[in-house]
Amino acid sequence: MAEREHGRERNKRATRRALRAATLELGLRRGLAEVSVEEIARRAGVSPRTFFNYFDTKEDAALIELFVVTDEELAVFTAGNGGAGVWADLTRILAADVERAEADGQDLPRYMQLHARHPVLAARQMGQFSSFLGRLADAVATRTGDNPQTRLRAEVIAGSCITAVRVGLSQWAAQGWRSTAAEHVTAAFALFDPAFGDTA
Repeated sequence: MAEREHGRERNKRATRRALRAATLELGLRRGLAEVSVEEIARRAGVSPRTFFNYFDTKEDAALIELFVVTDEELAVFTAGNGGAGVWADLTRILAADVERAEADGQDLPRYMQLHARHPVLAARQMGQFSSFLGRLADAVATRTGDNPQTRLRAEVIAGSCITAVRVGLSQWAAQGWRSTAAEHVTAAFALFDPAFGDTA
């Protein structure tokens, strides 16, 4: 039974990847506005109904899957058992998230090219990032002692994490995708060390 469940989850991941890959290919080739959900589904080898089991819109299928940090990972961060400071832990967690995005079959450079051509995607992506921002700020506030003074700092720290990831990825693109995205993101985080490096 467990093996069957595992196989089902593997098939779901494969279908999701196929739909995202089809959206990316067709969007870059013809422009996302000109591509229909039916075309995306056909290219992925599934029905339009199956598409909507995974995504509400074709724009959702074109988003970069970043800040995929689980509640369990945030709980470990909140507990602060690693011995490092808050900012060091956040740097590690979010650099690892970018590494996961690179290794998980996402063609980050091409997704970023698609977003550059379609501002609506950038706006929708920022909405997704903002949703994570709240979760992250809550985790930082809990770890540092949630009161009005620390809450302001927690919000600034969480916002700086989003900025560091965005700027690191932008620099990676500007430098022709040299080295890895995670290295550029880590370098962007390091610029905040004087402000947040001493956060317990």
